[in-house]
Amino acid sequence: MTPYEDKTLKDSLREERKKLKDMGLKDKLWYIWEYYKFPIIGVIVALFLVISVSSVIYNNRFDTALNCVILNSRVTSQTTSPEDYFDTGFRQYINLPEDTKIEVNHSMSLTFDESAMSDFTYAELAKLSAMITTKELDVIIGRKDTIDHFGQMGGFTDLTQLLTPQEYEKVKDRIYFVTVEETGEKVAGGILLDGDDFTKKTGLSIDGPILSVMTNSTHKDTAAGLIRYMFGL
Repeated sequence: MTPYEDKTLKDSLREERKKLKDMGLKDKLWYIWEYYKFPIIGVIVALFLVISVSSVIYNNRFDTALNCVILNSRVTSQTTSPEDYFDTGFRQYINLPEDTKIEVNHSMSLTFDESAMSDFTYAELAKLSAMITTKELDVIIGRKDTIDHFGQMGGFTDLTQLLTPQEYEKVKDRIYFVTVEETGEKVAGGILLDGDDFTKKTGLSIDGPILSVMTNSTHKDTAAGLIRYMFGL
């Protein structure tokens, strides 16, 4: 057995401390990473897994009543927020219990101009498409180009079927029609929001915001409730 193999853990640790003590900060960081990177990576991965599993377990305690994405928005106010408007105001409007979630994502941006596309926008589009495919998304609020893009693929619910005739009559002047590419059918796929009013209530600014409900939404009743809330129907 070599002298190195005969060393105790205590001796090894003492030697490691002495080496580090005699090094400068840069050398210390290099030494620690060079000799302990695999244990460090292992700890980081383990922490990530623990946090991820804990997050999933925590979130699974709650049902989701509505998942809404607000695209290409800009924060314009420090006194009002989308959380206040949707997760507080709308929650109270429909008398939603606290253990049921309303999810609102207003951080995503899209463009359909190929000359302006980047890796980031491709990733955002892929993320949104995945949410739609897996039925995680109920409502989109976005610009005309976004609504046209998904509307031509038949992605939106016909609002004549979602709202009552009386409700539809009250907002018919704000209905935005999309043309489904496959059939050529015009569908009442969106509803024009008042941009100034939307900004005032949510603190977000969008160029010509339009609200649409996904055809495969699993929370259409709540989505209809959101329209009633926003238009006072």
